[in-house]
Amino acid sequence: MKKILLALATAFTTLSASAGPAPTLPAGPLYLQFVGQEQIAVGNAHTYGTKEINWGVFVVSTLATGKVGTPNDLINEDTLQKAFFTNMSGGQITGMFYGIEKGGASASNPFPATGGFLDLYWRDTSKLAATAVDSTSSGVRCGVDCAKGYTDGTLLAHLYFDTGIDDGNDLNTVLGTTVPSSNNNFKGFASSYLSVDMSRTGLWSDKLNGNWFATDGLGNRDMRIDNVYSKNANWNGAAGSNILGAQMTAGAGQAYLLPEPGVLSLMGLSMLGMGAVLRRRRG
Repeated sequence: MKKILLALATAFTTLSASAGPAPTLPAGPLYLQFVGQEQIAVGNAHTYGTKEINWGVFVVSTLATGKVGTPNDLINEDTLQKAFFTNMSGGQITGMFYGIEKGGASASNPFPATGGFLDLYWRDTSKLAATAVDSTSSGVRCGVDCAKGYTDGTLLAHLYFDTGIDDGNDLNTVLGTTVPSSNNNFKGFASSYLSVDMSRTGLWSDKLNGNWFATDGLGNRDMRIDNVYSKNANWNGAAGSNILGAQMTAGAGQAYLLPEPGVLSLMGLSMLGMGAVLRRRRG
């Protein structure tokens, strides 16, 4: 259900040798474009265990430099500058999100969710076979935080979905505009904040632990995600299970922004958007 914008305390440097031929990330705002698939449970169904209603996987296709826009404004396609990494140029950046649960009632959030985690991995394709976004979910998931082809590389960061995205309920961590249904070709937008969990460190944990995104009275967050989700029957669960498949649509609207700290300190408030399709202003 996602796309990501990340904040840096300092410029990225070349990742350690243990990560293989990982890209060198330049200073300043960066965008990560990705494609992914997910499962969403409706009714009283669960995708894993007894509480989870949403999980998914993705592959980052492009890393590009960009420009910082006005805080809380739409991240437009013209902010993208020069691509310096593409999928398979030495390896892959993959990810999995999981553990997202049913959220509480909110007038401003038609499809609320709470909790959840997101892990980023570097996949050295000189040591591991390249992966692609699978056409079906069969055989992909191997555990609560395990997905074959997506979580068997080197951990970059472990993040948790944080509060502050829903003005109508401070406990919700995901704002969804459309309730998925097996009776329609649903399409919606999802937004959330994430923070780095430093108890499980990865190669990028320190760099992403920037506290850039201020929320109303709830503290700062490290990442913001905005993305499009739409029906993909190939990722449905068993017939009649109320577990619906969805795809996270690739394109200019789905990008991770890594704002430059000097610029953001002047702004006073930074915005990180994953899939900058949803324009959100706090009232």
